[in-house]
Amino acid sequence: MHYEYGLQPVLVGGRTPRELAAEAVIMRAAPFAHSALGSGLRKLSAILDGAAVALSPDTGPLHLAVALRAPVVSLLGYTNPKRVGPYDFAHDLMIDAYGDPGEVYPLDMTYREGRVARITVADVAAKLAVWHSVYAASRLAELRARGLR
Repeated sequence: MHYEYGLQPVLVGGRTPRELAAEAVIMRAAPFAHSALGSGLRKLSAILDGAAVALSPDTGPLHLAVALRAPVVSLLGYTNPKRVGPYDFAHDLMIDAYGDPGEVYPLDMTYREGRVARITVADVAAKLAVWHSVYAASRLAELRARGLR
């Protein structure tokens, strides 16, 4: 994201031992990233509202980004995307690891463990390329007009 599109990654989430360990690894590998772990819901809303693009599994930040109309690359595998969305915005940025290739699965509440791990860096890079070609110009113009870029 940083090298390809000039974006500054911002980490959001809680401050559990697992998240803090991941933060340490990420910050060593990408010192240009910014950590906002444990910043609370209001700050999370502001971060997503000012984001050029978000990247999230099926968690609160994904749905908040959609509600704020911030483009979001959705990483779905454990939960059924036909049930949990995103529904009306940035559907073309969704990575669906819930089903097997070519599978037509029903709309149900079945959870599928281990599926998110099937999402690759190449999958995310491909969706970021879609974001860049479809959403980037208008989103960045909107953020500039709001004084956020």
